[in-house]
Amino acid sequence: MNADTADEIQQSSSWSIALGVVMVLLGVGAILEPFVATIAVAIALTWFLLIVGIVRIVQAVQSRRQKGFWLKLLVGLFYVLAWILLITNVFGAALTFTLVLGSLILVEGILEVIAAFKVRPDGNWIWLLFSGILSIILSVLILYQWPSSATWLLGVYAGTSFLFTGIWMIMLPLAVRKQIS
Repeated sequence: MNADTADEIQQSSSWSIALGVVMVLLGVGAILEPFVATIAVAIALTWFLLIVGIVRIVQAVQSRRQKGFWLKLLVGLFYVLAWILLITNVFGAALTFTLVLGSLILVEGILEVIAAFKVRPDGNWIWLLFSGILSIILSVLILYQWPSSATWLLGVYAGTSFLFTGIWMIMLPLAVRKQIS
């Protein structure tokens, strides 16, 4: 490996490590203050709905001469309407997103259990079954505690994700650095 390549790897890994540290700090902060993080996640998801709605409306207008124009436009308008409803009530948004997340995890778990029994003759099906059962248990815990789980769940999930993402963003470049030195 030449010196220029080693320098590039060193510089890019420094940025990854710095971002990893920021992610770890955000993750720890979100876990320590789950209510604040939950509100932040709810606001971010709500704004995402607006962006998607605007993109859908622009897409519909650009294809106004094609079939389905009104349906595409209606979908975009529904996204914007959802944004209006949720941004005006952030606590309601947190409740809604928590309920949707719990329901999504429940459906995922059920489908994984079904899939596990369908692929049972193949190897390693037990891991799919295990994942499905854990998802079902997790969703039951979320939904059973809903609406009180809405005050902390999104924040803890986001914090945990940030924390583990930050850890790998630090550890991977350190391993690469060790290999090139």
